[in-house]
Amino acid sequence: MDASSLYHACLENTDFPPATLERSLGEETLSYLNRPLDTQALRAAMPKHPRLRRASNVTKFAVTAAHQAIGVERMERIKNGELNIGIILTFLNGCVNYSNRFFSEVLDDPTFASPILFPETVFNAPASHIAASLDCDGPVYTLIGDSATWFSAMEVADEWIANGLVDGCLILCAEEIDWLTLEGLRLYSRHIIATEGAAAVYLEATPSVVSVANLCGPFPYNNSTERRAAVMDAWATHENLPSDILIDGLTGIPRLDSDELAATATWSGERLSPARILGEGMGIRCGFQTIAAIEALQDGHDSATILACGGNQHAFSARLTRHIL
Repeated sequence: MDASSLYHACLENTDFPPATLERSLGEETLSYLNRPLDTQALRAAMPKHPRLRRASNVTKFAVTAAHQAIGVERMERIKNGELNIGIILTFLNGCVNYSNRFFSEVLDDPTFASPILFPETVFNAPASHIAASLDCDGPVYTLIGDSATWFSAMEVADEWIANGLVDGCLILCAEEIDWLTLEGLRLYSRHIIATEGAAAVYLEATPSVVSVANLCGPFPYNNSTERRAAVMDAWATHENLPSDILIDGLTGIPRLDSDELAATATWSGERLSPARILGEGMGIRCGFQTIAAIEALQDGHDSATILACGGNQHAFSARLTRHIL
């Protein structure tokens, strides 16, 4: 799904029937609802590179999104040494499929555990593959945190650009589905439908049609009481600013949405809820929100506000605006 398709799916409340992932636990069969990525479509969209032959799915998601965000023209400038970029990838779960597989092999018989799998289990493997595929020799970071870490990455990117460390910065988030992540989500609610994929944006200091007008946060929290206060603080910054549309993080599950619903109770304008339509993306939730906001601006809105409640760490809010160049 490209950026335009994501936006229109949210706009039109498209119904994506979930798939079921099953696993056996003793004599019991456990079922998990999820929305996996279309592997055939991914194979057609992803770039070709030797390092991707054995790469995990989450790496393939991230590399594909990276190349789409950078574009052909910038890739040529990077290869020719005319553009120095940084890369920041954010994760909540990381390379869980290969980690799970490698650990299972170790438990079965350590002497037959594949050493080829192990390098693909580390958090920074996808970012390394992205840098190699783009011929990027700038700084490459991987940040681990909840979904709002996407905006922490934007703050780091802003510092890099302001200090002249890079000309621009590619920011990505990616997640993949396996039974382990789905089992974890069940601890929050059995009604959650997980999704996978990646999102990417490219930031630079030069004037652009879409810009980040305000980025407010982080507002940290350690428990449910602090979380509600953090979400309120994140929203309060934008509450009185005019905005055409709100891109929220609502899931459609009242218990999980209560803090955000309380914060935005007075909002009466248009709003989109990507997680309601696409599913719970874990570490990619805020990436999907940002892509929907950018597409809303390109669709004619002058400004868009994003409220990011995080998951268990911190909250952010952001306001994007559209300019005529």
